[in-house]
Amino acid sequence: MLKVLLIGALFAVTGCSSDTNTSLIATSPIHTSTDTVPESSVVVMPELPIPELPIPELLVWPRSEPDVWPQTPDQAAVAFATQIASGIAAAQPRPAIQVGSTATAELPRIAEGGTPFGLASTIHLQQVQLQDGSETWVVTHALSPDIVIRTPAAGHLLDANTVVIGEGRGFEGTIILEIEDQDGLLGSAIADGGSLGENEPFETPLPFTRNASGDWANLAGFTTSAADGSISALTMLPMRLEDGS
Repeated sequence: MLKVLLIGALFAVTGCSSDTNTSLIATSPIHTSTDTVPESSVVVMPELPIPELPIPELLVWPRSEPDVWPQTPDQAAVAFATQIASGIAAAQPRPAIQVGSTATAELPRIAEGGTPFGLASTIHLQQVQLQDGSETWVVTHALSPDIVIRTPAAGHLLDANTVVIGEGRGFEGTIILEIEDQDGLLGSAIADGGSLGENEPFETPLPFTRNASGDWANLAGFTTSAADGSISALTMLPMRLEDGS
């Protein structure tokens, strides 16, 4: 059975090997300075092991085994963008910035004429180890400053009475909320956010339209361009389900 290694907004990783109790936490790049640092204050971090593949409830991509596992964060970011764009235009992600076994890649918006600009979402990636010992990259979550989901948190157990609380903005204040399980769309709703460049709070029921299938789901909040329907903002978090709920 695969170990649970990533959870919560920062996806803390534990239990990476049988001979260490090291805990890993996905972090942001460290900012450096030209100031002189006393030698006694320098902390040398040990080389950390790459975690094993977490269970699907704690990923947003892949949800099933892909034909080819990505070898780089850029390959994973492109595969994720292609998947979430199904039926909706999305730009090519910008080159990923890797820090150790984590990486981020920006998904830009698309201007009229197809030119990428701005930021639709930041894709968060993690390098993991498969059961055969090979290494690959997965997407743990995607975040947009234009759509902030406070509740439910990543990894939360959803039910048919889910209420999404957060803040955001979009064209005419429209934010689309969707839950998808292994069989596709499980529920959708429209949240009313800000429309004049400022995030506004929302609290929106997101009921299931059928019984849940499987034990995982993706919760997405997104907005689309009024000009061409392409993705303007995207936040996506992994969730848990009770099969048949």
